[in-house]
Amino acid sequence: MESPEPRIGAHVRSALDAVPNSPLIEPLRRAFEAHTDALSDIENSFREFTSLAPTPERARYFFHSWSLTNHSALCVSGIGNRITLRLLDERNGIDKPRLTSALLALHRISDEDLGALGGTLHADLFYEMAGLFCDGDSWLSRGFAVDSARAFKEYKNRSGLRHPDLMYALLSTTAHEVYTHGEVEFILPLFRECVARHFDIDEKQARRRLAWISVHCGPTEREHFRHAVEAVEHYCAAMHVDPLAYDLEALFGEYIEHKAAVMRDLSRLMPTLN
Repeated sequence: MESPEPRIGAHVRSALDAVPNSPLIEPLRRAFEAHTDALSDIENSFREFTSLAPTPERARYFFHSWSLTNHSALCVSGIGNRITLRLLDERNGIDKPRLTSALLALHRISDEDLGALGGTLHADLFYEMAGLFCDGDSWLSRGFAVDSARAFKEYKNRSGLRHPDLMYALLSTTAHEVYTHGEVEFILPLFRECVARHFDIDEKQARRRLAWISVHCGPTEREHFRHAVEAVEHYCAAMHVDPLAYDLEALFGEYIEHKAAVMRDLSRLMPTLN
């Protein structure tokens, strides 16, 4: 009997189905199908954390390490900075209007996260949520990072900001955006139930504390994913790059496994903490 598809994978699949045809879609689909064990481990980690009594010590490790896998807006903005350097490149053959379109697509990913549209900075929403579980903001200390979370952050910075080939940055961003859509859709009911069960706050307060999750649900991350796909399309056209020259499935799978490593380590750690 086959194991049921992880819910994160199902949400990802719905996002893939909604995007116009792109050479990225099928490799993404295969990558998520090939890493169902990793997705199941991620789901189990969230289930375990939200089912345990939310003690501050557990929450500090969980929220700090989890946060290192989120908050991609700064990395996306850094990728945009790198594209502007390409716009200053005087080499012949670069299609600068298409490169500008890639930059515009990237900016549409980070608008809401950075509060550029007038909303609350998403890092502040995460801070509000973490403060409820962690009884303050001591969770911000880097001492609460598990090693795999540090490794994830290094992987994202390396692929997004340091790798000389910008395609790696754009492809890791694409994987991040579609994965995050699946994650937030999966975890929102878990966190709602956890807050209702363990915290003496009214429904309005609960909605405010969980706004970081809820604002990313629905079309938000699906649109971020669409913009990431558009950025790749425009960049490839501008720089005359064939996306199929890359091992797309392996690159997308690398993202999933880095994320799963963090959540597996948190699963092992949580029961040992008071």
